Amino acid sequence: MEQFQNMDNVMLLLLGSITISVVLGWFSIKIAPRVGLMDIPGSAEHKNHSNAVPLTGGVVLIDTMIIMMIITGMWQDTEIKAILVSGCIIGIFGLIDDYINLTPTLKLIGQIVGAIVLIYLGVQVNIFDSPEFIYRTGSNLDNWLNLLITILWVVTLTNAFNFIDSSDGLSVGLSGLSAAFFLVISLTTGQIVIIYFCAILLGICIGLYFFNSYPAKLFLGDSGAQTLGFLLAATAIVYNPNTGIQSSTWFVPILIFYVPLFDLILVVSSRLRRNKTIYKASRDHTYHRLSSRGIPIHHSVLILHGISLVMSMVGYLCLNLPVIFANVVFSLTILLGLTILYELDKNYP
Repeated sequence: MEQFQNMDNVMLLLLGSITISVVLGWFSIKIAPRVGLMDIPGSAEHKNHSNAVPLTGGVVLIDTMIIMMIITGMWQDTEIKAILVSGCIIGIFGLIDDYINLTPTLKLIGQIVGAIVLIYLGVQVNIFDSPEFIYRTGSNLDNWLNLLITILWVVTLTNAFNFIDSSDGLSVGLSGLSAAFFLVISLTTGQIVIIYFCAILLGICIGLYFFNSYPAKLFLGDSGAQTLGFLLAATAIVYNPNTGIQSSTWFVPILIFYVPLFDLILVVSSRLRRNKTIYKASRDHTYHRLSSRGIPIHHSVLILHGISLVMSMVGYLCLNLPVIFANVVFSLTILLGLTILYELDKNYP
């Protein structure tokens, strides 16, 4: 009976967050031109839209999340409060960037500040002090390594979802799929607060997708894409797959985030190889390369969504595989990714 009650609550949270995000999205599109929060065509070489588009996805995301947290009282949970407060920091830095274009250094500082606040409020990776982890040292070094990995993980995912947000519906669609799989995993483990948080995040992604899918009527902006990446990175830290063990579940979030992480590695490694500036936006992402092979960009987006769905399913299945088999499967997905990366980049100018 309790499971049915949880599903009823999940549906209510989904409907509530979808409704609020759609209403706020509609209002934000009307208000954005008045406050100057618009993405102007031709403002960067990688942009190909012909009309000014509101950059209000982040505002809708944060406002809807805050409203839902207040309505449900979930803000009182320690972990949710940590994620919400630090996520707002990321959103604020992103919103400032949407207005005045912060330097890459200031963007990075904002992301690190958000990660440090997340840690300070009690959310961090705990891999190196796990009794199952092979590299455990048994000293304070374990805790420092956990702090370092937390910052690297959060900053990497924040940038991965921001990097890949250059095509209509791609980043928000990937975010929705990731939230859905963490929701499914949490349903099997009974983490009620995480279930409800993921339901709200999924609902917001669905609402935003309505406006951000091709052709986009609203862009996520740095405030939206970075905040989505940050919230999902934090969710990956607090979820607890008690059907598996640490040595075979640590890589499940990597599989769930396979596509944005693959795109980040492809773009960064390719730009380094070609002596290009890493942080300067360009038309060299995965979907651009698929497009150069004759696949329309909006079809490429659907292909990447499909790959993300498959990899997330593989990650979910790994939770219940014997440790050795789970790690073999993970190794094969990494080998597959490296092979595809090589094929996509070997002749790229």
